[in-house]
Amino acid sequence: MTDAPAVVITGLGCVSPFGRGLDVFWKGLFTGREPLAPTGFSAAGMRVAGVLEVPDQDGPPEERPVHLLTTSARDAVEQAALRGPRLRRSGLVLASTSAGWHLPGQAFGSEPLTCDEGLLRKEWPAVALVEELGLTGPCAVLSSACASSTGALAWATERIRAGEAEVMLVAAVDVVTEVVLAGFRSMRLLTRSSAARPFAVDRDGFVLAEGSVVAVLESAGHAARRGALPRAVLAGWGASSDAGHLTTPAAEGIARSMRAALTDADCRPEDVGILHAHATASAANDLAEARAVAQVFGPGPPGMLTTAVKGAIGHTEGAAGLFTFAAAVEGLVRDHVPPVLSGGVQDPATVAVRLPSAHQPYPAGSALVHASGFGGANCTVVVNQRPARHKTPDPVPIQVVAAGLAYPEGAATLGWHPAFDRAATPLAGSPPVTPPPDRVCRLLTDAVGAVLGGLAEEQREHCLAGGLLMGTEFGSQHHHARMYAALRTRGVRGVEPLDFALSTFNTPAAMTSVVHGITGRTETYLGASGSVEALVSGVQSVASGQVSAILVGGCEAPENRLRVPPGSAPLSAAATVLALAPADAVLPTGATAVEVAGFSRLPIAARPASVVALDHALDGLCGRRRPAVLLASGCPGSGRDTAASSWVLTGPVVGAVASLDAHLAAIGKIADGDAEEAVVAVTGPYCSTILVHYRALTGWPS
Repeated sequence: MTDAPAVVITGLGCVSPFGRGLDVFWKGLFTGREPLAPTGFSAAGMRVAGVLEVPDQDGPPEERPVHLLTTSARDAVEQAALRGPRLRRSGLVLASTSAGWHLPGQAFGSEPLTCDEGLLRKEWPAVALVEELGLTGPCAVLSSACASSTGALAWATERIRAGEAEVMLVAAVDVVTEVVLAGFRSMRLLTRSSAARPFAVDRDGFVLAEGSVVAVLESAGHAARRGALPRAVLAGWGASSDAGHLTTPAAEGIARSMRAALTDADCRPEDVGILHAHATASAANDLAEARAVAQVFGPGPPGMLTTAVKGAIGHTEGAAGLFTFAAAVEGLVRDHVPPVLSGGVQDPATVAVRLPSAHQPYPAGSALVHASGFGGANCTVVVNQRPARHKTPDPVPIQVVAAGLAYPEGAATLGWHPAFDRAATPLAGSPPVTPPPDRVCRLLTDAVGAVLGGLAEEQREHCLAGGLLMGTEFGSQHHHARMYAALRTRGVRGVEPLDFALSTFNTPAAMTSVVHGITGRTETYLGASGSVEALVSGVQSVASGQVSAILVGGCEAPENRLRVPPGSAPLSAAATVLALAPADAVLPTGATAVEVAGFSRLPIAARPASVVALDHALDGLCGRRRPAVLLASGCPGSGRDTAASSWVLTGPVVGAVASLDAHLAAIGKIADGDAEEAVVAVTGPYCSTILVHYRALTGWPS
């Protein structure tokens, strides 16, 4: 076991519905704000009091997400006093659910394109911020519904613990859009009053809001070396999937994420002084969260306080968890508990949560910050002010066990481990679920079933408990396009709630967790290399001892690619899923498995990486010894540098499934004995470039 770096928070910046800055945000948590009619579209007929938009925003409306993000990032970096080479070496993880949809006519294909195509993508604000600040560290874009930004905190924490970066910017941005407002309205999740009433007996939903928040995380050692004063410590995190319903949260899943966070932080339930709840003020969410508190901390009367900020700030979608995190850190620093505004009379069914009184000092002990999202995605983080010691196990080889491939015409299995039963019957999963899966969800469930069917029962259970990490470039956007078309032709009453339930980018992973009973973490990474990010994040989850095995992969369907540039490569409907596990106890003597020996991330960029950039990254990954097999997907295929390169270029990459094709080819070569090792690089526009090093792992006595 080795000590991992403690992770501290040294900077925060935000642009909220109250305006710019932490002081304005903090004051707004105690006063709230009246919602107003949205500025970019009409909400007539939606029967809501209004929305909470960021006030006084200048600049072109198409650049609104980028402007909000860069403004909050500048403030966070300034508070952290981070500049020069230290800043440039930092990494970035962005969480968003609605960026790109603020231009619905262009995003959903009903109007001619009048702006840069990148502005229609959720990855674009990350690209803009990386370019502005010159960041060179690891990057990712997550979109796991309303749990996105707490998941981003967890991802950044793991990059620091693993030593990949000493500083990570954790960012979130979401903006009010017509199609999301109509979707929440169709599911009756919006309040008709002027504010949410979390845990109240008469609660009836939330006010949709927008904003951006950025947190600077860094290793405690790095902060000390540069003389930065930590504001708080991020001591641990935990994530889970409900595996129960696509839109109705479950107490058991929320409780699993809370327990996992406490375990990761080496924290006992009695050590927790306050919970910053997700608390959307919907009937189902607040009740499930209160029941989870009872399961983890006891039925009451509780010693732990529970507070919730959505009564003041509204629901900022994927940014909600990071705004709640900012409130927790500020409460800790300022020694004051943010109140539950508009609380009303507490629902007796939520008695497990003890709400704060007015002007209450911040309680001693740790703070929990929780967020849940559609699809049953849960993530909880632990914040306190004491130094955190985190132990990681000594590294073991991580092997690729098998892959399941699903297409409209059927599913297939590739097995690379002698213990994998390639002749086994694929698992079909649970009985039919509501809403019924669409095509991309069915493909993913089939691919997962193809893998699970060939695993031994114990290994299968490890995968279900470990989770499912997925990548997608186009998500399930055709459901948003259908909603937008319904708004234009039939009005708000024409929007189908099932379309909204199936529309988030994490829907395929969430639906698959419901069908197959995957209770571990579910996470969705965006971009053409999103599936490769899922792969390397999964490798690190197993290598760090967080899970015993995990499922990773990608899925796409052409109907979700709402704009097809001229001359672009075709996109097929497909899903690919791989199982990863340690190679320490299941490899027979003399057998060969395929090990993920290492990887390298280059930051997100508007253009694909060049061969020169790949060669430089390869030097850092493998040194002077170069594998005979070098495969590159998405790299520009012209020019003198390319002609002189030893990389085999496999053409442009469209979709997260295509980016795995070269990986499957390289793994197959090694498993068949045609190569001892290989490096596969995936690059493309609007995504991170990731290189993965595979090599043969010869057997030893099991």
